[in-house]
Amino acid sequence: MFSQGPIISYREMCDEEETSLQRGMNFQLRQSHSVILMSVRAGAPYSDEISEDGKTLIYEGHDVPKNSENPIPKIVDQVLFTGKGSLTQNGHFYKAAEEFRKFFATFSNFFTG
Repeated sequence: MFSQGPIISYREMCDEEETSLQRGMNFQLRQSHSVILMSVRAGAPYSDEISEDGKTLIYEGHDVPKNSENPIPKIVDQVLFTGKGSLTQNGHFYKAAEEFRKFFATFSNFFTG
């Protein structure tokens, strides 16, 4: 397993995850974790970034699929739910982040008063 800090190649990452990573956001590839791919190099197709303190990831998430209604998917974010009501990849990550935020707020309040 890799730790925070090392930059690894795409091939090394796929080997570690034992799968071919084709999406930027891969929710719960394993029960213990999800994988987010991002590039902060000049000219990268997305404006993803990590805050200066290294504690916050600002990530664009998935775009809508390209179709006749959305000929330029880059300008429309993927919604949280599919037409059938199940969570999209954006929805899974949003739900997990909100649950963590609520847990952390409750946990913090427990110790602070």
